[in-house]
Amino acid sequence: MIQQWLLVAPKQLRCNILKSLQDAPTTSHLGFAKTCDRIRRKYYWPGLYGSVRRYVSHCSECQRGKSAFQFPLGQHHPIKPPNIPFAKIVIDLLGRFPVTKIGNRLIIACADYLKKFTVTKALPVAEAIELAKFLVEEIILKYGATREMIRDSRRSFLSHLIKNIN
Repeated sequence: MIQQWLLVAPKQLRCNILKSLQDAPTTSHLGFAKTCDRIRRKYYWPGLYGSVRRYVSHCSECQRGKSAFQFPLGQHHPIKPPNIPFAKIVIDLLGRFPVTKIGNRLIIACADYLKKFTVTKALPVAEAIELAKFLVEEIILKYGATREMIRDSRRSFLSHLIKNIN
């Protein structure tokens, strides 16, 4: 591995370094990550990342060129509502509650995305057959087939039986 020596930039020159690497016509406002990479090739100073972040956040060219915000994978984001009731439903299992007298310990909840109408039922176990039975008897036969189902990633929801119902 080749060791590279870096210049430790004094406080008085840091602003000039930022300007020369960020605002020069040949660099065209690269944004935070690329500006940091370019500076780190030649220079070092304590708090370099903070300096670059502040500089870039106040640069109108960088802000204009910044891509539109996208939600990181796995995080919540808004979902466009459908035009008709029960075209899109959201379904989830709640619990491991204390066992009832008849042996139920879970609640399955299904909500229509447009009207927010919710159907619930107590269940003893989270097996695919129980979930499919709920979907067919309590949702599809009463309100019609759904076009889209938003569900969690539990194994019982991912079963082939549930996928085939949707």
